Amino acid sequence: MIKKVVPVMLLACSCSVNANVSINTAYGSLKINSSGDTLWKTQTYTLNDKVVGKSEYVEVDGQFLGMGNDGNYLILRGVTGGSACAYDLSVAVVNESGVTFSPILPACGGIENVIFNNGVTTVIAYERDAQTKVVYELSGRKVTENGKDMMVRHSFTTEE
Repeated sequence: MIKKVVPVMLLACSCSVNANVSINTAYGSLKINSSGDTLWKTQTYTLNDKVVGKSEYVEVDGQFLGMGNDGNYLILRGVTGGSACAYDLSVAVVNESGVTFSPILPACGGIENVIFNNGVTTVIAYERDAQTKVVYELSGRKVTENGKDMMVRHSFTTEE
C-alpha cells in the first residue's frame, strides 16, 4: 500500500511568478510554461513536446504524488488572483495515453492536506470562509465532494 501526504507548505511556498515548471513522471516530464504580460498568464502544458492543455491563471505549480495502476499522479494548483477563491486544484494522471486532468477542485479558503493512497487522492481544503472544510476524493473518473458526487464540474485546462 502506497500512501503519500503532501506537505501543504510545499504547495504554499513553491510558486514563483511566471515560472516554468517541470514535473518528472515515468512517462516523461509534464512541462508547464507560462507566458504573457498581464496579471493572468497563459499556461501551456506539454508532455514529451506534445501540447496536452492550456489554462489561464496568475501562476500554476504542481507536485508528483505517486504511482497508481493507471499512471502517475500529480497535484496541480492554479492561483486565481481573485478575492472569491484563492486556488483551483486539479489531479492529473499521466500514462502512456497522455494526461487526464480532473475537474477543478476549488480551494477557496486554502489547502489543508493532499493524501495519495494507492490511486485514490483525497484533498482536504476550505471553503471561502476559511473555516468550513471540504473533502474531495478522486478514484479513477469518480470525483466526490464531501462524500457526494461532484455536481458542478469545470475544466482546469482546455485540453488539446
